[in-house]
Parts: sequence; structure tokens; C-alpha cells
Amino acid sequence: MYEFLSYLFARNPDVDFMTYLRSDELVAKLEAFDELLGQENDAAEVRSSIRKLISAHLSLREPASDGDTRLQEEYARLFRGIKKGYGPPPPYESVYRSDIVMSEATSDVLTRYREEGLEVRGGEPPDYIAFELAFMSHLRKMEDEACRKGDAKSADRLASSADGFLSDHILGWVPQFCNEVLDYGSAFYGAVAGLTKNWLEFEAGRAKQRRSASGSSIRGR
Repeated sequence: MYEFLSYLFARNPDVDFMTYLRSDELVAKLEAFDELLGQENDAAEVRSSIRKLISAHLSLREPASDGDTRLQEEYARLFRGIKKGYGPPPPYESVYRSDIVMSEATSDVLTRYREEGLEVRGGEPPDYIAFELAFMSHLRKMEDEACRKGDAKSADRLASSADGFLSDHILGWVPQFCNEVLDYGSAFYGAVAGLTKNWLEFEAGRAKQRRSASGSSIRGR
């Protein structure tokens, strides 16, 4: 899910992106997420958000001469921080947590990327929303791979790193940003923001369960 959300935030809606948004591939991916989450007892809000995004996606297939232009304008307004009052501040952690770009939070984010052997490429700061979500995707994928290999020690370290980054960084500002996007009433990007917010709440709940299980295990020794 993190990789998918990162992609939606990062991509300016050009011709190729609009073709993807109108494709059956997007619906199939969302339906696969929904089916997978059907096995989770506490994923009702995430699944509801997935269905809202599917509905918003289907509306993009309706004939509309200004559909592409409208989505491009919404992307610029919601994600580029063009000017105060026109849209939300740009989606950088430092802006939401300290009102400046490249703060101490940014430095810590960059340090955590480098600890995992990753470097930032492109014109955005390290604490750009798409980069932070992509980093979570990387950690979760590596955790899953370690589990498949039976490497419990590495899996535990990666889970701890992901849960820590979620708590220390993402949860401290991304839900607020998503709320601001929702306030602007974009059907598509509002659905993306709603799914992001509910997914992070779901992930935070799972991280809390892991901490509780770990604490119980320690106390039982």
C-alpha cells in the first residue's frame, strides 16, 4: 500500500498518469488490497476508503473535456504549496512541524534513509511525503523478505525501524496534511488523502499491538 500511495502523491497527472488512472489495472490493484484486508478485523475504515477511491477512479472515465486539466490544477493546488490560502502548505514534514524547509526533522529523516543504504534522488527534500511513504514501503518489503527467509532477527529490526519511523515522523504530520487536502473537496485526491489517513491509522494500530506483544513477552520471562 505504501508504494501505491507514494506513487499517487509523486506523479504529476500527465498523459501517461491519466492513462493509468483510467485503466483496469488501478481497479484490480485496489480490489486486491481490499480482498487482502478482508482478513483483518480492524480494517473496515481502510476498506471503505479503498471503495471511495475506486468510485473516484471510475468518475475519471466519464467523458469530460476538462477532466485532465482539472486534475492537473488540483494537483498543483494541493501538493505544490503555490501560495498561502490557495492550497495547503507543501507536503514536507519540516514545513508542518517547524514552518521551515530542511529542519532537524529533515536531517533525521535523511539519516534514517542512509542507515538503510538509501539516498534521495530528485528535486524534492528528503521529508517529501512521497519519499517518506516510499521509505516505509522499502522497510515493509524488506521485513516481509526477512520473514520469508526465516531471519527473525532482521525481520524484528526492520519492523522496529518501520514502526519507529511511522511514530517519529509520518504520524506527526501526514494525517494533518491529509485533513487539509480533504478540506479542499477534490473527489480524486480527497479519496487518496482519506485512504492515506486511514491506512496510517491502521498501521499505527498494528504497531501498538506489536509493542504490546513484545512487552508481554519480556514481562513473562
